[in-house]
Amino acid sequence: MYMWSDANSSQCNLKQYEHFEWKSGFAIILLTLAALGILLLFSMSALFFWQRESLVVKAAGGPLCHLILFSLLGSFISVIFFVGVPSNEMCQVRQVLFGLSFTLCVSCIMVKSLKVLLAFQMNLELKELLRKLYKPYVIVCICMGLQVIICTIWLILYRPFKNKVVQPTFILLECNEGSNVMFGLMLGYTALLALICFTFAYKGRKLPQKYNEAKFITFGMLIYLMAWVIFIPVYLTTSGKYVPAVEMVVILISNYGILSCHFLPKCYIIIFKKEHNTKDAFLNSVYEYSRKSAENIRGLAGTDPQSKTENSAYVISNPSLVPEGEQVSVPKIDNVA
Repeated sequence: MYMWSDANSSQCNLKQYEHFEWKSGFAIILLTLAALGILLLFSMSALFFWQRESLVVKAAGGPLCHLILFSLLGSFISVIFFVGVPSNEMCQVRQVLFGLSFTLCVSCIMVKSLKVLLAFQMNLELKELLRKLYKPYVIVCICMGLQVIICTIWLILYRPFKNKVVQPTFILLECNEGSNVMFGLMLGYTALLALICFTFAYKGRKLPQKYNEAKFITFGMLIYLMAWVIFIPVYLTTSGKYVPAVEMVVILISNYGILSCHFLPKCYIIIFKKEHNTKDAFLNSVYEYSRKSAENIRGLAGTDPQSKTENSAYVISNPSLVPEGEQVSVPKIDNVA
């Protein structure tokens, strides 16, 4: 079991242990990317804290953006546990840490997407009802609670463990996930939240452009979903010591997708486009959006003689884009028959 010999040889050789080593060139590249991501997180967090009262930071979610950055920190740290000699504790920590971290990230982004959508697109009656039910941190806690339950059941009943796979010439040290069903359930739940977030963001992609990050959220969630869809068949058909590297790559793609699509555009505005980081610029953006909406409604009414649309006004009441306690009313759309 622990010895092997060449064909037509009477000499036995001791089988060597193999695993994804720290000194591997691939591991060094991936860990360097993880370290760079952590540095970006701290830099962005400091910038957002410094500009916490600015409109762009409020548009990015205010306190929620710091919670997202914190969750990405946990996701980047989880990458470290995929390298080195595996142990029972390492096998258990790496999947659970990533699952909880990214669930927190996607939950916060989903809440922000829903808030923007409620502020701009819902009819008044439905908006008022949903606004009463809309409790951002309660929603995040519920989403996190479900993932905690999944991970707890996984760790109690089917916990991952260190495994030795005997090959003809070596012994592979790897992590056995304990239950592929629970592993898939953890990833599937996060993917479901990402899909919901993608739907909310996609519906809000045409809202006021300068402060609307729905398009960026849409791309970020799309990158995440595509990365994990590709990961599943690759993970199931790959064997050997580089299996952990496959998941590391997907985690890094997911994290950098969120950073690039969600935070870098805001950092660009804060640093290079300060004229857009004002209340007047925001009001002009909303007014321009309402004017174009009025023109579209007039065009639709003109092409359909039987269509009748009541005079209406967009009222933005305390969305994430407006400072707390303020209301912004966009002029009514008149003369629409």
